[in-house]
Amino acid sequence: MRGREIIAALNERRGEKDCFVKWWRKENDFLDYDLIDRFVANTGGTDEIGGLDLLGMDDMWNEISRIGGTRVTLLHDADGDKVKWVHQGKTGQRINVCSFTPETLMEIYDVETKGNPVDS
Repeated sequence: MRGREIIAALNERRGEKDCFVKWWRKENDFLDYDLIDRFVANTGGTDEIGGLDLLGMDDMWNEISRIGGTRVTLLHDADGDKVKWVHQGKTGQRINVCSFTPETLMEIYDVETKGNPVDS
């Protein structure tokens, strides 16, 4: 799948609850996740991938829980759901409590994986 095919597939398959794209190379040697809009903005005409799946918040939360383990917790609050995230900062251990948004989940994913794609 190349640039225009990628965009067409995303537009065709994207549902109301889809926020993330899970994609893999045609060599099937790794997969990665991204926000759909950011993925589209960074996709060029010559880019080639093996395939993609679209994910909602629950799907991505399951992936964050898998890679973050006990360092991430979903908190249900009267003001809305929040994510408690314990991680290493530059000056030691940090605890962040953030809104449960696509951007928050993507930031946690990027930090937890150090920006590197996950092995398949």
